[in-house]
Amino acid sequence: MNEPTPKRTAELLRVIFQVLWSKPDGLPARDVLEAVFRKIKIADEDHPLASGSFAPQYERNIRTTSNLLAEVGWLVKNKERWCLTDEGRAACRSIKNSDEIYNNALFLCEEKKNLREDLLLTIESAEEKAWQQIWQYLNEMNPTEFKLLVGDLLTAFDFHLEWVSPPGKDHGYIDIIAYPNPPGSSGTRIKVHVKHTGQAATLEGLRAFFGVLTPHDLGIFVSSGGFTDTFMEEVSGQDLRRIQLVSLKNFIHLWIQNYEKLSPEARYRFPLKAIYFLSPQK
Repeated sequence: MNEPTPKRTAELLRVIFQVLWSKPDGLPARDVLEAVFRKIKIADEDHPLASGSFAPQYERNIRTTSNLLAEVGWLVKNKERWCLTDEGRAACRSIKNSDEIYNNALFLCEEKKNLREDLLLTIESAEEKAWQQIWQYLNEMNPTEFKLLVGDLLTAFDFHLEWVSPPGKDHGYIDIIAYPNPPGSSGTRIKVHVKHTGQAATLEGLRAFFGVLTPHDLGIFVSSGGFTDTFMEEVSGQDLRRIQLVSLKNFIHLWIQNYEKLSPEARYRFPLKAIYFLSPQK
């Protein structure tokens, strides 16, 4: 079935106002629908079920029209009842003609739509710039500093760092050794490899890292440059219960999620600040 014409929508708006005008506490939706049905001559073509619905077409039209009122803040709809707002009553007092009410509602809807679009563009642009700054900040960090950030994040997860490789010397594929339990207690050992060279981790690197893991070790492979396609193909066929892969994107998300758990020194090394924007309303 077709959508209601502007004339019919204007008429439905007027009648919805009439039905709810003397009901400061509102009415259940079913009562509003029945009252509007009684007040308006419903055409025969409005009686069949609406497409994809179990409700008659006229009920769909009434609900669609009421959504227009709700969109501009003139009507509140919840699971229990529909109720006119003070703004809706003021609009009805100032605009006597139902066609004008309809046109004003459409105008306000368009304004709100434009505002939402402007807000979305602002937020999108801000998020992109913020992400670019964060990405650049980390990529320009030297490998030793980035390794310390990985250690800071493990500490935020309550891992106990037993050893962190000192700067200036190649220690192979083990950069950090940590335990999920306090030192001295029994538990799985975690070996961490941190690759921060700007290049993707290769299949050879994955195999070399697997080679330093004993049957009692778990591994974390951090690669700020991501992972090559052959790397990921090999991983898909491996038992990953013993190894966790962390890309730069993963690392940033984990850092944000656990920011409050990080030490002051960690937050100084990689400082972030939440900024709030007006959220576009639906």
